[in-house]
Amino acid sequence: MMSDKPVLFVSFRPLERAENIRAIYDAYQGRKEHILSTDPDYVSKVLSGRYDIMVTDDFPTVTPGECIMIWHGIQGGKHIGLDQHGSPYYRRELIRNITYIISASVDAIPMWQQCTGAEAYQVCALGMPRTDAYIGKKKGDGHTFLADKTSYLFVPTFRDNGETRFPTIDWDYIDNTLTDDELFVIKAHPWQIYQGKIKQIKIKHKPYKHIRVVEESEPSAPYLYDADVVITDYSSIMFDAYLLNKPVVLFEKNQGYTKTRGMYMKYPDEYCTWYAVDEAQLIELTHSALHTGLLETERNCVKTVAGACDGNACKRICFLIDMMKGDIVWKSP
Repeated sequence: MMSDKPVLFVSFRPLERAENIRAIYDAYQGRKEHILSTDPDYVSKVLSGRYDIMVTDDFPTVTPGECIMIWHGIQGGKHIGLDQHGSPYYRRELIRNITYIISASVDAIPMWQQCTGAEAYQVCALGMPRTDAYIGKKKGDGHTFLADKTSYLFVPTFRDNGETRFPTIDWDYIDNTLTDDELFVIKAHPWQIYQGKIKQIKIKHKPYKHIRVVEESEPSAPYLYDADVVITDYSSIMFDAYLLNKPVVLFEKNQGYTKTRGMYMKYPDEYCTWYAVDEAQLIELTHSALHTGLLETERNCVKTVAGACDGNACKRICFLIDMMKGDIVWKSP
């Protein structure tokens, strides 16, 4: 029976910064409403009877009946869910609240089964909604200040308590090594609990000529469009960079995170060609990546974790929602 109830979209960030939820919310043409998972009345709203389908970018603790989970990042990097030992975010019983999980590739389906306890039929390799906008984007399309120079975007991952801390970085060395045609841009994770170690660059009295810090709350996509090289440690943003044909340098000055958190593939070998452990290596390899671009390692990586990100994810997910609502009846050929 066709449902006339609105689809409920839930995000843990405001809609303008919840890039996956915002993309599918904008694309869906049926009745729809949005709430934050941090809303004090979140549970009562979800269970009010007003909705029967929910689309969320987080592990759902309650559901109105059926639920599509679209993770906020491309899964395939660091361990999450059941694989993240001692995780405060996921419990095995939460899989009962999830009808379907959206995967960015067929190859990532076993990863989703492993980290959530889902059955294979529940994981749909439809692609990430926010990556639809990436197709054809190039430097300058983000309309940020990165477009004016050769720009390196540093986007370290979020760290939970007990995980390897964010390293102390010699910003003076980086600033003094870069030329006036280069710009090193720092964008912390929105939930970076060690962000003080990054933001200290803002309050130092001596100015840096070649280093800038942008607000961690801003969407990443415009900066990704305009960067020439992306620098990270373990963040899945490396996959977004690859989809935009941007080279990546992995910078792991404080080694050990992969042992405490865990990664789905062999780190760094299966993720990236360029791997630096100090500032001198970082600058050297960033210049190499700039002039070389994506190589076989990067192309294999993005195929494994984001093979379904072809610009049509929103269309496919909207089709899935309509099937769940009964607006489309699947007929076997």
